Parts: sequence; C-alpha cells; structure tokens
Amino acid sequence: MMRRLYSLVAMGLCFWLGVCGSLRVWAEEWVEPPRGSRTVPKALDRFERAAQLVNEAQWESAIAEYQMLIQSDPGQVEPHYRLAQLYQRLRRWAQAAQTAEKAARLDPRNPDVNILWGHALLRQGRHAEAIWVLEGVIRMNTGRALNGVYYDLAQATYAMRWYDRSVDYCLKHLQGADTPQGHAMLARTYLAQGYKDRALASLQRSVSLYESVDDLLK
Repeated sequence: MMRRLYSLVAMGLCFWLGVCGSLRVWAEEWVEPPRGSRTVPKALDRFERAAQLVNEAQWESAIAEYQMLIQSDPGQVEPHYRLAQLYQRLRRWAQAAQTAEKAARLDPRNPDVNILWGHALLRQGRHAEAIWVLEGVIRMNTGRALNGVYYDLAQATYAMRWYDRSVDYCLKHLQGADTPQGHAMLARTYLAQGYKDRALASLQRSVSLYESVDDLLK
C-alpha cells in the first residue's frame, strides 16, 4: 500500500515538474517587446511626413501632423518648436507665440525656443513681454550670435519709447552685423530723440548698404 502511494506521489511530482519545465521554456522563449519600440518609429515617420508636407507647402496637413505628435507625447519639446516655426512662417503670430511658450515651459534654457517666442510676441505688439523674454535669452549667455535678438529688442524698446535702450540695442546689433535694417532702426531712434544729424548719417549708411532702390522699397 505504501509503495503504491509513493509511486503515485512520484508520478504526480514528475508530471508537475514536467509542466513547470514546459512553462519555464515557454516563458524564456517569449520576450515581451519594449513598450516604446513601436511608438518611436511612428514618431519619426510623423516628423518626416510633416517635413515633407512643409516642403510641399501643404501647411494645414503639416500642422495636423505636428499636433498629433504633441497629443501622443505632450512632454516633447521638438514638435512644439517645429509647429511654432511653421506658424511663424505663416505669420500666424498668436499661435506661434502660444506654441513657442509651451515649448519654453518644457525647456526654459533653450535659446532657439525663447527667441522664436519673443519674436512672435513682438509681431503681436506685446512689446513688454517680448522684451522680458528676449532679455532673458541674453542673460542665458549661451555664446551664440544674438544679432537678431538685439534687433528685435531695439524695435520693442523703441515701441515702448525707451529710446536710450533702443539705441544701445541697435549698436549691439550693428557690432555683429552691419545691416541696412539696423542703421535704419538707429536713424529712426535718433530722430525720435531729436538728433537729426545722427539720424541722417545712419540713414545714409542704411541706403548705401542696399544693393538697389528696389531693395530699399521692400
């Protein structure tokens, strides 16, 4: 009786070990794919698709692609930035500023994002906000060229009637790039201050830098 009982127990144990062994082999053979492995190629495909649509001037379709990228991963800076760039290209300044601000919240130390945000604010006439954002870019001291930032600040401070600051930003812009626009802005600011001789000299320099009268009239 005892031998039969031991035999039954041994058979049951062998069966259970066999089942466990087969389960272990199945578990080793089945490797769950990483959860993000399928989403990354899709995101890359969407970026490529959006870039292609931009090149084809299919603006609304490109906007939709970037918006879907943002919806799928709201914490990514790149789709916000690319969408803000596209809005800027289309001169849809309110949307550009709103989208760039979201990107700046995600990456406050990104100079490109903040420059775009400040420029969009300037184009909306939100001069005080533009000054705050763009002067913040200067304080970052990233080592990059800031000629465009200085020019935007010259315009924004002029609009606020902060003429001394506008002159200062014009001169900083011209130190890095001797542009006709910079000299024209400087002439305008000097004239507002009552410095007619300085304004005339700056205006003459601006005109001399244009290649043709057509360029001057643009």
